[in-house]
Amino acid sequence: MKRLICITAVLVLTLIGAGVVQAQNQVQIPVIIHIPQIIIMTLDATELVFDKVDFDYVLGTARLTKVGVIATKREAVTVTIEGNIPYTLYISAPEEYLFGANGDLLHISQLTWGLSRGEADGQGEGGEMRALTLERVPVQSGPPGKLEIKLDFQLTAYWENPAQTYTGDILFTVIPDES
Repeated sequence: MKRLICITAVLVLTLIGAGVVQAQNQVQIPVIIHIPQIIIMTLDATELVFDKVDFDYVLGTARLTKVGVIATKREAVTVTIEGNIPYTLYISAPEEYLFGANGDLLHISQLTWGLSRGEADGQGEGGEMRALTLERVPVQSGPPGKLEIKLDFQLTAYWENPAQTYTGDILFTVIPDES
């Protein structure tokens, strides 16, 4: 019986010693990380407002034309996009008209937009102005990382447009580019 106890004790000590030796060995496991496509768009403005002073062509920056008055908002909206994939920013309008408080309408094509060149770069006037449309129009594409896109807006108030407050929306959409 003593012998059986001794053999059992030696076997237990051997197993414990083997466990200590195993604990000192290294074991590797694979690491798998699936990072999803991430694109975040933020705007520095919550609304685009053309006030009465914006239409002042005598003391202000508005331009008087044969058809009406053109009011300009330089760098009116800055769109910031951060993402880990290439993308394209689009602009459109969800409705064909801006709606007047008294029921009159302004067609969305009277509101134009363009990439801002800024006053500091010596180029003066902003980029080419394009009419707002119902169709998504590409504004600018960008690589992975962070990009700020500054936009100028102009509104042409025709002589036929009654004086009142008009409201509507501009839709900015960012879509991942196929790669």
